[in-house]
Amino acid sequence: MLKALLTSLATASITSSSLVAGSITDLTTTESSPAPEGLSFGAPHLEFFTRSQSTTTNLPGYAVGFASYQKQFSADFDSLDGDIESDEFSLFGPVLALNYNDWHLLSFFYYTQTKFETSSATSLVPDSTLHSFSLPIAILKEHGDDWISGAFVMPSWNGDFDASNNDAIAAGAGVGYVFNPDFRFLVGAYYSHNYGKDFFIPAIQLIYRPCTDVEAYILGPIAGVSYSINDDWFVGTSVRFSSPTWKVEADDAGPERTVNVSRINLALRTEHRIYKNIWGTLDIGYSFGRELEVEDMGNHELQKSDINAGPFAGIGVSYRF
Repeated sequence: MLKALLTSLATASITSSSLVAGSITDLTTTESSPAPEGLSFGAPHLEFFTRSQSTTTNLPGYAVGFASYQKQFSADFDSLDGDIESDEFSLFGPVLALNYNDWHLLSFFYYTQTKFETSSATSLVPDSTLHSFSLPIAILKEHGDDWISGAFVMPSWNGDFDASNNDAIAAGAGVGYVFNPDFRFLVGAYYSHNYGKDFFIPAIQLIYRPCTDVEAYILGPIAGVSYSINDDWFVGTSVRFSSPTWKVEADDAGPERTVNVSRINLALRTEHRIYKNIWGTLDIGYSFGRELEVEDMGNHELQKSDINAGPFAGIGVSYRF
């Protein structure tokens, strides 16, 4: 039940993929200005999402692209022998921004490369590098200054290059309202189809600014608070749920299978402006609620074990717009 609830939160992003950072808000400017007439290319001026150059916050704009590395340090399995650790590299960025009056078509890419190392002699986690690639595509419509509606579709590929789930797809739709310049709320629904499993859940996003230096947010699987120290530094804390699944080719350890490793990351982050809109990031934190689940292609359980809590750390660079 707990895992189902957390999975619901993880997939609750209306206008983006599950990703830190993978929100559709990340491609929006934050300067209030009228929508251009006719067809145009480039990041749109969306009234619903405002941050950079906004009078209601001193925080920098949202990240439209980033590259990051995260290390999950060694932690023991609960019901298997040995331990497990991982190295993860992520890359996110825009692909297309096309605008026609109050309509906006946005597309992004998100790639993650994960390498697990385990000392367990019985674990079905592969020693090969696992890859995930998704392509969220969204269409948004502004309705004056206070309302916005939209929908997205997100095909994805996850596997070890020898095997993949080519039918994986997610979709969603929602509507948002600006209650005032410091409180914005969006509600909708999310659906996914992955490895023969269908999933549907209501979803929310919200942004609240109690003062110009602080922003609290819920953006799909991420919730947190950010604080602006000055023009070149800001800090924050966040909690993020992730539950990636990969398809793995049959090997000496077991048959063709899916491998799911879920976790909750509680993080402290600091960011520093390197040059203009380029920021460097440092994360440290603790992972808990971790679980390994392996199933065959008929969705029958092959292996399942909790993973003990443990620390993680990460570094990255982002472009904030």
